[in-house]
Amino acid sequence: MGTSATEQVLGLLSNGEIWSGQLLADRLGLSMRTVRRAIASLREDGVVMDTDVGRGGGLRLGARSTLPRVRLSHKEAVSLLFALAVAESLRLPMLGSGLRALRSKLSTTFAAPDRSAIHRLRSRILIGEPASDAIRASWRRPDTAQTYLLQESFIASRVIRFHYLSRDQRATQRCVEPQYLLLNHPAWYLLGLDRDIKTGRTFRLDGMSQIQMLDAVFKQVAPEKLSPDVEGWFRPL
Repeated sequence: MGTSATEQVLGLLSNGEIWSGQLLADRLGLSMRTVRRAIASLREDGVVMDTDVGRGGGLRLGARSTLPRVRLSHKEAVSLLFALAVAESLRLPMLGSGLRALRSKLSTTFAAPDRSAIHRLRSRILIGEPASDAIRASWRRPDTAQTYLLQESFIASRVIRFHYLSRDQRATQRCVEPQYLLLNHPAWYLLGLDRDIKTGRTFRLDGMSQIQMLDAVFKQVAPEKLSPDVEGWFRPL
C-alpha cells in the first residue's frame, strides 16, 4: 500500500466526522484491505482514533490526537515556494501574516543539511509589484514543459541554452546562468548572467523556448551585480 492511501484516509478522518471503513473505501475508491492497512499505519504513527459503537459504527480522530508531521519532497517544497511567491505578490488581506509563518515553517520539513539549500532558493526568488496593464495584456502563459525545465535548471544551478523572442519580435539564442526568478504578477522573469556577453540580462519567461539544461554549473552572485537597480524594485521571498 502506498503512502498516498494513508494520506487520503487521514484527510477524510481529519474533518472530525465518523467514517466507517466501507464509507472510506467507497469515497476514496480503495479496497477494504487497503483502508484497513492505512488505518493500521496511522495508528502505528501515533494517530489516536476513537471508535464509535453506535449504529453502523465507525472511526474518527481522537480529540487529543496529534497528526503526523508533514514531510515534503524537495520538488514539493520548491513548488510551495513558487506558490508562496505568487500569494505574497497578490497581497491578499485574508492571508495576513500567515505567509510569514509558512515561510519560516517550510524549512522544518527538511533535515538540517537541506535547510540551507531551501534558504538559498528562497533568496533567489524575488518579488516586485504587480505587472502594468500593458504587461498583463501581452503576457502569455509559458509552456508547462519549458517551465519545468527552467525550474530544474534553476534548482540545480545549471546553465541553460534557449531561444528567446523579445517584445520587438527579435529572435536570438542565449546561453545563461539562471540566477534569479523575478515576479511581477502574473509575469515571471529570469535574471541571469548571459555567458556570451558576460553581462546580466532579464528575460520574460513567455519569450523563452527550446530550453536545454547544460552540464555546466554556476555559483550564485548578488542580484545587484546582474542588474544594479533590482534591489529597488524587488525583495526576496
